[in-house]
Amino acid sequence: MKKLHILALGAVALLATACSDSFEFGTPTHDLDGGDALVETVLWKNGDQLACTGRTHNFRIPAIIRTQNRLIAFAEAREYTGSSNQDTGDIDLVYRISTDNGVTWGETKLLLDDYDNTCGNPCPIFTESGKLVVFCGWQRTGTKVDTFKSDIFTFEESQRFVCHALCLISNDEGDSWSAPTKWFHEQRNADESQYKWTSFLKMGPGHAIQLKTGAHKGRLVVGCDHKYEKFAGKAVIKEADETYYGSHIAYSDDEGQTWKMLELNEELHFGNECIPVELSNGDLYLDMRCTGQYNNRRAYSFSQDGGINWSRLAINDQRIDPGCQGSIINYTTNGVPSKTILGLNNNSTSRTNLSIRASLDDCKTWKSTVLEITSGKSGYSDLAVLSDGSLLLLYETGANVYREKIVYCRVSQAQITKYLNL
Repeated sequence: MKKLHILALGAVALLATACSDSFEFGTPTHDLDGGDALVETVLWKNGDQLACTGRTHNFRIPAIIRTQNRLIAFAEAREYTGSSNQDTGDIDLVYRISTDNGVTWGETKLLLDDYDNTCGNPCPIFTESGKLVVFCGWQRTGTKVDTFKSDIFTFEESQRFVCHALCLISNDEGDSWSAPTKWFHEQRNADESQYKWTSFLKMGPGHAIQLKTGAHKGRLVVGCDHKYEKFAGKAVIKEADETYYGSHIAYSDDEGQTWKMLELNEELHFGNECIPVELSNGDLYLDMRCTGQYNNRRAYSFSQDGGINWSRLAINDQRIDPGCQGSIINYTTNGVPSKTILGLNNNSTSRTNLSIRASLDDCKTWKSTVLEITSGKSGYSDLAVLSDGSLLLLYETGANVYREKIVYCRVSQAQITKYLNL
């Protein structure tokens, strides 16, 4: 159980070479809930054996979505490897359903398992027509035809790239699912003489969105990231060099039946894992993990045309981040975009101090105080909002490392309101 409090953030300056900066942090200064504890419910912990897979797993990469009648939490169930918890190899996608706003949760169900291949990075969206859409990733394990196994891809398809995109759809809020449809990302119309991606492709992770207003109302938008093997006409020598990450989006105008993916080249260079949010005027804001010399701040970009064109990536001086996935959400209870945006990320230069920071003006500025969820170790996370204004959080945490378990908690509307009014 963790105390819920406000952390006063000390003044910090951002230099172009941010990796050498030193930072000072404030101390908790306000109790929002009069001493009541914030209750964490453990949904998955490392070493759990699942009935739906018959195997023991580590768990990472949470995502949460509110449907019409349910909350649905997603995660990666990774083949158990002790404390190493690897990002590749035999990884399945699993989920749990709550029908009472998170008070209780049903047993873990299997969403996707494809032999020893990687099924990961779930990005759920609940559409206005009642479809639950999950855009996710698939990564091959086998490179030889006699050892490769998959129920989704042929061997020839799997070798076109290491990573591919999949989409699954449920018409009954997670009780049953369509077969996964596959999407080949060479369809993005790249100018390979100037910019060429490697086989690396990831999406989200965390929830995706459906646009509520404007000319592109109904569009599904998912944040994604990639690496370059050629950038601005020059070959990248080291694929592992974090300088050559970039963010981009995938979008669908038919509720997930077909997808398009944008290659944005220099606009979102240095971006990484990202989540979009719709603003009150219909514009989009892309909240990004940074790479390279910008590794300890969140980055952002705006789009005024439904995600087709984006402003050049910029660094958010007010939002400290150690280089970790984060989440962002429009704080609204009726589906109409509001000017109040809540961002969730590790307010630290290490994966600790998971905190909410609010913008009250469509992400132009951010509050100087944060609502701290835990002062301890914390990793990837996601957000959802209930109709009563409660904020729901799903995040990685642990006593020794940030990814020992995935927990759920709920912050009341009164607590959020008190923070917003500080």
